[in-house]
Amino acid sequence: MPIVKKRNEQTETRLLLESGKPVELPPAEIDDRAILVQFDNLKPFIPELLAALRAGTIAEPVPVMLDGSTFAIHGETRTFWVKLWHAAGTGLTKIDRAQIISCLPSTQGMTVIVEILAIRIRRRCWRSGLRRRV
Repeated sequence: MPIVKKRNEQTETRLLLESGKPVELPPAEIDDRAILVQFDNLKPFIPELLAALRAGTIAEPVPVMLDGSTFAIHGETRTFWVKLWHAAGTGLTKIDRAQIISCLPSTQGMTVIVEILAIRIRRRCWRSGLRRRV
């Protein structure tokens, strides 16, 4: 199970989600006030994250964080980097807290054509006398 108990003297009723692999999250109950944001400019995007968590989604580990507890959650228009705490004994269906660390415009489903740019760069290099390959 990809959950680790929160280590403190208070309680062990809240579990931090940790995994090195994607975790399928079932539709979850989450209170609107359970979302914490790292920066105030992320507040307008909270409803999109709530919708994704309430509908069920895939939480993908963010490889650059190297902590095993930061996940990418894909919403309709944005990708959220979050840490999630679940209530113990609920089978991942009740989220006690979610912390948004970052929020980026989603690029899922987009195709970027780089070949055209590379051809233009080659032409400019050729015209300017640079004969090396780019």
